[in-house]
Amino acid sequence: MPTDPTPDTRTPRKIGAVPSPTPLRRFAAIGDVHAEDARLAHVLTWLSGQDVEAVLSVGDIVDGAGDHDRCCALLRAHAAIVVRGNHERAMLANPFACQPRFIADDSLAFLAALPVTRRMPTLRGELMLCHGVGDNDHVRLHPQHQETSQAVIHALDPLLADSALRLVVAGHTHRRMVRSFPRPVGPPLIFVNPGTLHRGYPASVAIVDLGRGQVEFHEVLAEPGSPILVQPAEVVPLRA
Repeated sequence: MPTDPTPDTRTPRKIGAVPSPTPLRRFAAIGDVHAEDARLAHVLTWLSGQDVEAVLSVGDIVDGAGDHDRCCALLRAHAAIVVRGNHERAMLANPFACQPRFIADDSLAFLAALPVTRRMPTLRGELMLCHGVGDNDHVRLHPQHQETSQAVIHALDPLLADSALRLVVAGHTHRRMVRSFPRPVGPPLIFVNPGTLHRGYPASVAIVDLGRGQVEFHEVLAEPGSPILVQPAEVVPLRA
């Protein structure tokens, strides 16, 4: 059944923090936000009741129709683990976009401090959080697509060669997916894309449960004039 908590950003429950000394077992992943502050507030409130140890955000917080400052404040308040997306990179390189009338100083400082990637321990080994593929925030990794782009191959190769790396949580395409890349030796490298909150796409959020070996995708329904709802969409098993 759809769930419909009332968002309250005044006293949020701290969901996760950086760094995480304990390997993650169950965590949430939020895709490209694109200034969808109302959806983000609702999702974060909903996640506070889902027994997750951390919330990961793949970046692209800015560049949308909503409130940039509120999105930054929400992510800070809920101790989300965040990386920079290509839209943050582009905004920070544009002096006009960094004016106070566009974004507040504290939001700008928050975005400027975001790293390109983060790594953290999980039950399955190390996880990388990024926006595109590793250090490249602009290449697109699509579901079940034969990779022919040299840029994608070049970005993937060092990740596949890193035997300690087992999971990558990334975004950029606005399409939810779980995709496994085999290695010559050892377990595959698994990419999880939670999707996006952007109103121009089917919106979703993911909960990765490594104890159960699955990714739970939930749709975020936000029709104009109707309450925002989060409801189950599909469960995808994680291959060993």
